[in-house]
Amino acid sequence: MSKFKNGIQGEPQQQLEEMGGVLSLHAAPQSLHDFAKNIARHAAAAEPAAPSRPVRSRTKRRLIGAVCGTAAAAMLLFSAQVSPAFANLMQYIPGFSVASDWLTTLRTGDGVQNAGNHDYRPFQPVVMKFGDTKVSLSDVYLTSDRLIYKVFVQSDKLSGSVTTWPDGTPGIDYSNAGYHVTSKDFPGAGAGGVMKLTHDVQTGEPILVLPTEQQLSPQQVADFLAGNPSKLSFTFYEPQAGSAIPLKHNIDVNFDKSQWKQDRIIPQQVSMPVTVHSDREVIDVQEVKITPLSTYITLHLNNADQKLLDIDWSNPSIELTDNAGSTYEFKGYTSLNAVPGRSNGGSGTIRLEFASSPYFNQQADRLNLKIGHVQLSEVSSFSLAMDEALPKVIPFSGKQMLLTESRYEDGFLKLKLTQDAQNRMSIDFNITDYMAKVLQSRELYDKFYAGNRDQAGLARNVLQAQEGHGEYEIWIAAPEQKRYEVEMINAVTQREQVQVDQQVELSVR
Repeated sequence: MSKFKNGIQGEPQQQLEEMGGVLSLHAAPQSLHDFAKNIARHAAAAEPAAPSRPVRSRTKRRLIGAVCGTAAAAMLLFSAQVSPAFANLMQYIPGFSVASDWLTTLRTGDGVQNAGNHDYRPFQPVVMKFGDTKVSLSDVYLTSDRLIYKVFVQSDKLSGSVTTWPDGTPGIDYSNAGYHVTSKDFPGAGAGGVMKLTHDVQTGEPILVLPTEQQLSPQQVADFLAGNPSKLSFTFYEPQAGSAIPLKHNIDVNFDKSQWKQDRIIPQQVSMPVTVHSDREVIDVQEVKITPLSTYITLHLNNADQKLLDIDWSNPSIELTDNAGSTYEFKGYTSLNAVPGRSNGGSGTIRLEFASSPYFNQQADRLNLKIGHVQLSEVSSFSLAMDEALPKVIPFSGKQMLLTESRYEDGFLKLKLTQDAQNRMSIDFNITDYMAKVLQSRELYDKFYAGNRDQAGLARNVLQAQEGHGEYEIWIAAPEQKRYEVEMINAVTQREQVQVDQQVELSVR
């Protein structure tokens, strides 16, 4: 067991700054940012804002980050009520006992169950006590670009935070349960997860479960392994009454490098042609990556400089099976090689992620990928000099709109645009090189996301076409200069759904 210290390390101001770094929004995985923006716009365009509350549905993995402002707030709350029927079916986490079916479901979703079934456990779980708080760090796995782990917390403080939602299901008041864990070996790596609440089947006490995922670069992992590590180190943050500064505790997990397994990357040469407005586009399957936990498939659109590739979150229409009879659940996707600062984080290359993998199954040497449809967005740009004569015609997506006024004010390039009823379009406007700087500055980030919102909470750099409206004013975060290059992308609500309806076979051996 490692040594640890209770209490605050360093001066209060230093602690606040450190926490600010830990909870920095732009430390969260890019995939979380991508969908956070998308789901927020979908919701805002579809219905009026509703009071925030935990979401309990099978789409929970897709909603990660939709309300995140920090790594801790990126955790939504889900609850699991222990049925008496399962009271004698327990799986043990060091120091805890939870319902077997509940833990199995949780582990199946992140691939840990499959890895454990094949005795792949390069990290040893630990349990520690800090006063009346008991913490277990379990299911720790490192791949070439990801660190995942689960934190189980039991404390007297939690009992006072448990509540019941109007539908009768149990939940927890997060304001009184601000626990989280970060990696010391990979500082600054984005962390996100789905906070869960369950109960110890023996004692009935509430258990807070924090499944956490940190996105890493292959170089970070290679550098870590090159040091012949024998452990991974974590910091456990525990809220303390009457203080905004949490207690910090160190937790080490033993690591057997000799057991660690390298990911498998299998290049592919498979294409799926699709037709878009009589134009022929091609989606190439570039590679399959198989880790002990997950399966990834990279798709690339041949016309990536003019169109962006996405998946419909509400109806993904993606299926993955193997020749041995296994089915792999689609978990989400990430845009790769995106232009830094692009407003929706999109690109023409995406990586699909599926739960579990055929890593340990020698009989599974082929995957069958079926895609029903994808979404495409057009990307274009226009140049604007602040002294040029207006109005100016702005073409986009085969249509036109009229720029009638431009001015710089309070950190924003403010434009007035006119559309007629036949040319109505919803568009994201952005100055990508400046937004890349905004995402690296807390001050600029707060100004843009806090200041560039209307009363409905919509970002003002997005033109949301509305029935009966012809003139719109948009605000684009920008430095003050004489000339701008403004990027335009179809807003999420106007992505084009394109039928693919194809199944391809991928070799993985």
